[in-house]
Amino acid sequence: MNQKSNIVLFFVIILAVFSRLFITIPNFTVIGSLALFCGAIISKKRLSIFIPFLALLAGDLILALSGKLYTDYFMEGYFMYVYAAFALIWFIGRGISTKLRFKNIMIASVISSISFFLVTNFGSWLQIPVYSKDLFGLGQSYLAGLAFYNHELTSNFFLNQLVGDLFFSALFFGLYTIVNKKSTNDLIPIKVKS
Repeated sequence: MNQKSNIVLFFVIILAVFSRLFITIPNFTVIGSLALFCGAIISKKRLSIFIPFLALLAGDLILALSGKLYTDYFMEGYFMYVYAAFALIWFIGRGISTKLRFKNIMIASVISSISFFLVTNFGSWLQIPVYSKDLFGLGQSYLAGLAFYNHELTSNFFLNQLVGDLFFSALFFGLYTIVNKKSTNDLIPIKVKS
């Protein structure tokens, strides 16, 4: 990994951790894009999955210290579905690692958002007693994830996830492209020495 790539990666990790503390729009986060970026760009598998999960865990622990909501998130087991969703996004990144084109990155970002929505709302359906454990309850869980709360544009959890994933994926892959002076048709994974 060259020095410029190290700087980009460091910037992306710091942005991922601290954006969760300062961006107050629900589900508009960097972590999904970080998992996709690391899965696609970093050739060493262990490092590529360690980075997004370390950033996710660091942000979760900081948020858990700040209030009961995140404490319950860990104690009740909701975090399992969120972490599983990000693992799936990392696999999507691995899947596009040999076909890094702008179009593929944007399609992968959309698929990542949909995957996150499906996995985490399925987890809500399993965990939250208010939902009946049938298809109707599952549908209610997915509908709740789509609903606009308080009739505000920024209160749609799925839309926020989608916009965040597209924005931050374009930022990360674009920055990587600029720093490495490549076109989006010539992106290559970062080679990490053991």
